[in-house]
Amino acid sequence: MKILATGAAGMLGSGLVPAFVAAGHDVVATDIDLHRPEPFGLGGPSLGHLDVRSRDELREAFDAVQPDYVLHLAAETSLEVSEDDPGHAFLTNTVATKHVVLEAARREVPLVYISTAGVFDGEKTGAYHEWDDANPINVYGRSKYEGEKYVEQWLDRYFIVRAGWMVGGGAIDHKFVARILQQIDDGAEVIRAVGDKLGTPTYVPDFAQTLLGLVASESWGRYHMACEGDGSRYDVAERILEVLGVGDRVELVEVDSGFFKDEFPAPRPPSEIMQNLHLDLQGLNTMRPWRVALEEYLHVHFGHLVRDRTELTHQGGN
Repeated sequence: MKILATGAAGMLGSGLVPAFVAAGHDVVATDIDLHRPEPFGLGGPSLGHLDVRSRDELREAFDAVQPDYVLHLAAETSLEVSEDDPGHAFLTNTVATKHVVLEAARREVPLVYISTAGVFDGEKTGAYHEWDDANPINVYGRSKYEGEKYVEQWLDRYFIVRAGWMVGGGAIDHKFVARILQQIDDGAEVIRAVGDKLGTPTYVPDFAQTLLGLVASESWGRYHMACEGDGSRYDVAERILEVLGVGDRVELVEVDSGFFKDEFPAPRPPSEIMQNLHLDLQGLNTMRPWRVALEEYLHVHFGHLVRDRTELTHQGGN
């Protein structure tokens, strides 16, 4: 298929675009940020400019590409930015999605819309599945949920795919894992991580392969796509220290979310744990346990840290 991908220069796009290309699809990758000349590696597609907030640019892109399919990844993902500027969040995540959907509907083109576990209020005991009621408690979650509604309202062939805590991106990773790794690389002796917020990590390569299978199935609808298992940010940090072998030199301290309230003031659900029930019921769930996926990510993209720490351990024993 010929696929138009929006917001392709981000963490998720860096994994999805190469996966779809490797599967034989012709991907036209676009983004508002063209700062990376080869975001998909040597031999990958080039990155073209598209600001999804401009209806004129969207129409021109659809006319030029004539896509068979749309991967709508473009979004404002910062909770703090969204909370500080709701107009920006709703323009980027809701209104822009409406316009993408309208262009796809006009041409009868299927669409994948990436959403978030943040559409839930976090009050449920246990994991959220696809048929639980959404009730976002922050601007980001609300803006993404309103985007979901437009997809459901105007398209017959669509996938709404909710992701959890994203893990991936390598050099462009600016999420939680990268923050912990940066502290370790800087020689931190104490690292603090939140233990009162629960969620489900989502490993980008696993997400990409599972999404390819879902797209091929043409079993349209709303899906959760997160790794198996759950945990807190503290649990994720603990697993990172374990894989790197630095637990004996770095003290990990569990704190509550109030510790970081000045840096991250936006309200966050106490639980974003998701179950891939819709995938499970159809035998389409190929997401691995998050601890396994996280270990692979660390070895593939940050192997120098694993090796460096291993070498230090050996030296310390001599």
